[in-house]
Amino acid sequence: MPEESLTLRDRQTAATREQILTVAMQQLGQGPRGTFSHESIAEAAGMGARTVYRYFPDRASLLHALWTRLREATKTRFPESEEEIIPLTRMVFKEFEANELLVRAVLTSAAGTEVHQRSGSEGRAAFAKSLESVLDGLSEEQKTRIIAVFVSIYSAPFWQLLRDRGLLAGTEAAEAIVWALQSLLKAAQEIPRAEHQTKQ
Repeated sequence: MPEESLTLRDRQTAATREQILTVAMQQLGQGPRGTFSHESIAEAAGMGARTVYRYFPDRASLLHALWTRLREATKTRFPESEEEIIPLTRMVFKEFEANELLVRAVLTSAAGTEVHQRSGSEGRAAFAKSLESVLDGLSEEQKTRIIAVFVSIYSAPFWQLLRDRGLLAGTEAAEAIVWALQSLLKAAQEIPRAEHQTKQ
């Protein structure tokens, strides 16, 4: 909707929502020493808690909005072609590192389940497209398995596992993921195709 067609009320509503999200992002960025609640956000934003609850009825809806805002701000997305997979991987995981507290907050929240489900569905479709030439000639079972592995590795939960269980620093975790995806691409390209199997 063009800016000039927005009413004053529409602009005020959008500004209030943005103010809430900005303050919420700042509070998450303060880590364990900071506070993060509807009440603390309202106090820091200079508004009543009821206003925050009106825009975001619960913690899950607030965290989901923050995650969406982060994805938009950092242009985080799934690859649309095979050539994009590795460069985007480095960019996405660099953003996970830069926004570690928000990423971890979403992963450990009730909203995390919904975020994972939505990302999983989006990711499967994206990798089916970006890996089209790699998957050509493979059985549906093989395609499904390969896409599932790519989606699982190209994810915030996998980044968190490498950080917490693998004890890798941020850059090391990103490079480990790049190595894994490059190895998977190579292995997938070397799988015998159905047409070759029938000739043997």
